[in-house]
Amino acid sequence: MHLGSNRLTGEIPPELGNLSNLEVLGLGGNQMTGEIPAWLGNLANLRNLFLTNNQLTGEIPPELGNLANMEVLELYDNQLTGAIPPQLGNLPNLKHLYLTNNRLTGAIPPELANLPNLVALHLHVNQLTGAIPPELGNLPNLKDLSLNNNQLTGAIPPELSNLPNLTILNLAHNRLTGEIPSELGNLANLTALYLNNNQLTDLIPPQLANIPNLTTLRLHANRLEGCIPQSLRAPLGSAQIALLDLPICAAPADRLRALETQFANLATLLSAMEAQLIDLANRLTALESAPR
Repeated sequence: MHLGSNRLTGEIPPELGNLSNLEVLGLGGNQMTGEIPAWLGNLANLRNLFLTNNQLTGEIPPELGNLANMEVLELYDNQLTGAIPPQLGNLPNLKHLYLTNNRLTGAIPPELANLPNLVALHLHVNQLTGAIPPELGNLPNLKDLSLNNNQLTGAIPPELSNLPNLTILNLAHNRLTGEIPSELGNLANLTALYLNNNQLTDLIPPQLANIPNLTTLRLHANRLEGCIPQSLRAPLGSAQIALLDLPICAAPADRLRALETQFANLATLLSAMEAQLIDLANRLTALESAPR
């Protein structure tokens, strides 16, 4: 049932709960109000639920965790509040979970790591707090992890490097601290990495250059130190390099030339010192030979 992008108003009618064979319910892009009804969790055959871009309020009902056949759950662009129900981790067939642009609070439930078929997890633009659960590194099919624009704290879990299919990792605009894990360099399929606008410290790990398809890298507005590895100039781009306000690390050939120059200067200095010592020795010999 697709009723999206109309001008429907009011609450979701309870009569829809009688459609026991319903597989798709699309009500997105309307002007619906009220709360998401708990009875939706009784529609055992429901595979796709689209309630996006409405004016829905209240909490996400934990009963949605009963929908074992659910593949796509889209609740973004509403005014939902409260915590993300851990019961959403009971959906074994879920591929897409979109809760973006609401007013959700609390921690990210580690139970979401129990979704073996999850491809996209969008929790950005909410008010989520706490640490990023390291358990999210156990999602073998995850391609898109977007947690940006929240209030997340703590370190970036190195376990995220265990996501073999990840192409987009967006953790920007949080309050993350600590170092950038060098293990992220193991994300062979990553194309975009957003870590900007956090409180990350220490050096930029050169291992990020091991990501073969990385085309977008955002690291500005942190507390990073040191220099920018030569191999990251392309994915960063000139604008990002300017925002980072860090020097470019010298290339190996440049470092070799610098060492050669230093060695040549040292050799010249030693040669001059040798000449002075010989002259001094000659003078001492002449003094000793002079009549007294």
